[in-house]
Amino acid sequence: MDITIFESVTTESALITLETEGKKYDGLYVDMDNAPERKYVKDKAAFISGLLKKIDRVRIDSAKDYKVEVEKQAQAIISRLQDANSPFQVLIDDYAIERKKILDKEKARKQAILDAEQKECDHEMALLINKTYEFDKQQAIQRQLDDDALRLVERDKYAAQQVVLAEERQKQGIIESLQREKNEESARLANKEHVRSVNRAILDVLEENDISTGVAMNVIRLAAKGLLPQLTINY
Repeated sequence: MDITIFESVTTESALITLETEGKKYDGLYVDMDNAPERKYVKDKAAFISGLLKKIDRVRIDSAKDYKVEVEKQAQAIISRLQDANSPFQVLIDDYAIERKKILDKEKARKQAILDAEQKECDHEMALLINKTYEFDKQQAIQRQLDDDALRLVERDKYAAQQVVLAEERQKQGIIESLQREKNEESARLANKEHVRSVNRAILDVLEENDISTGVAMNVIRLAAKGLLPQLTINY
C-alpha cells in the first residue's frame, strides 16, 4: 500500500518491521515482573503509540489536500500499527490486571491489619473508658463517704463542744451562786455587826443616863421592830 503521504512519520519497511516484531510477542509469555523485559514491552508500545499520534496529526493536517487518500492510507496504517501493537498492549493490559490484583490484595492485607489494629484500639479505648467511669464512680462514692464521715466528726465535735460549754456554764452558775451566797452572807454578817454596834452604842448612852440595862435593851428591841411611835433607829 502506498503511504507516501506519511513518509515524514514512517515508511513501509518500518511498518513491516514493527508488524513482524509484534507478531513475535503474540501469545508469547513475558515476565512483566522482570524490569528489563517490562521496559522493552512498554518502550515498544510507547513508540507505536507515538507513531499513531503523529499519523493522526499528519492525517488531520493533510486532510484538506488529500482527504480521501489520506483517510484511506491513515486507516490502513492505523490498522497495521494497532495490530502490531496489539501483542504488546495485551501484555501490558494483562500485566496491569495482574498488578492490580496484587496491589488490591496487598491493599486488602494492609487494610485488614489497620482494621485489626483499629479494632484493638477501639477495644482498649472502650476498656479505658469503662475503667475511667468505674474509677470516677468509686472516687465519687469515696468522696461522699469522706464527706459523711467528716460531717459525723464535725457533728460529734460540735456536740462535745456543746457539752463542755454546758458544763462550763453549769460550773460558772454554781460558782456565781456560791459567790452570791457568800456575798449575801458577808453582807448579812456585816449588817448584823453594824446593827449590833449601833445597838451597843445606844445601849451605852441609855446606861449612862441611869437607864437599867434590861429596860434599855427592851427599848432598843421595840425601836428596831418599829413598835415605838415616832421612834426609829437609823442603822
